[in-house]
Amino acid sequence: MEIKILIADDDMEVHQLMADILEINFRDVKVERALTLQSFWAKAAAPAGENPWHIVFLCVDYIKEEPDRFLERLNETNPDVQPKVVITGFAQDFESCAEDIRQLPFLAKPFSLDAFEDIVKRV
Repeated sequence: MEIKILIADDDMEVHQLMADILEINFRDVKVERALTLQSFWAKAAAPAGENPWHIVFLCVDYIKEEPDRFLERLNETNPDVQPKVVITGFAQDFESCAEDIRQLPFLAKPFSLDAFEDIVKRV
């Protein structure tokens, strides 16, 4: 089975590292990229079936650009995405997010291979 991943982060090094780790952990991986918040919203708004990601790695910096209504907007845009979201970023940035955001799975940067693998398996 092909594993479909969306990485929403403006840091290309993060994209490359995650793609490499995913290819090590899974046989058949397809990685899509969202290098800006606008790109993320465009991909998230695609009709059902056109964005069947198994996991969405979402940089906390994107959330901080729209801190007040991020999850509400995400659920309005595409309610199927939120259960697949893993927030990535630095712990201090994540801790300053709203309580509803802090309920989502979080992968702290710099992340270890073990932490990455644990999050992927959980989601």
